[in-house]
Amino acid sequence: MTMFVNLAGLRCFNAIFDATCSVSTTRNVVALTFSDGPSEQAVTQVLPILATHNAKATFFLSGQKLENALPAATRMLAAGHELGNMGYSNQVMEDRPQSFHAEEIAKTDALLHKAGVENPRYFRPPFGIRSVGLLWELYRAKYSLIMWDVSDNGRREAPPQAYANAILAQTRPGSIIMLHALGPDDEEARAALPLILDGLDKRGLKSVTVSELLAERGK
Repeated sequence: MTMFVNLAGLRCFNAIFDATCSVSTTRNVVALTFSDGPSEQAVTQVLPILATHNAKATFFLSGQKLENALPAATRMLAAGHELGNMGYSNQVMEDRPQSFHAEEIAKTDALLHKAGVENPRYFRPPFGIRSVGLLWELYRAKYSLIMWDVSDNGRREAPPQAYANAILAQTRPGSIIMLHALGPDDEEARAALPLILDGLDKRGLKSVTVSELLAERGK
């Protein structure tokens, strides 16, 4: 049986190397991240909202969906955002052979290259579940594992204001926020996004990419 980690309290611990859930910093910055997607329609809606707030984000994309939305991914990059790998098929990555993990990473990696990402570095596993086999493959492929300390899990169908309030209540400097807003059914998340960004602005918290947040570690 393949070992895997799926406990909130152990989200940032792994047997091979640790995940990053947040960054210790005194700077007023957070990383806004999106999981799954993209769809052309959702990206068309989300990018202007981010631009209005001068917010940057990291998008963790599923290869199977990216394959049909490469122009959307290219637009994200052109707008100054960052793209990460979330595997190809958006399947739980446990009880799988090593070849499955290698293929999931490599196929999405190739699509990210096509979209314009020179050196994909960040990976987020579907549903946050990672087996030892996946961790070993990430290590071999020189990927960093990016998780989160703030998420919309359990709130994805909440009214937009309640959704936003729940996200903001968890957020602090150095947080990595995980949202689902790039799917066709993620209308509540997209409606909540301006409210979340308004709340971050009021608290003086700037939304940056994962790379930018990591650069603030210890500052």
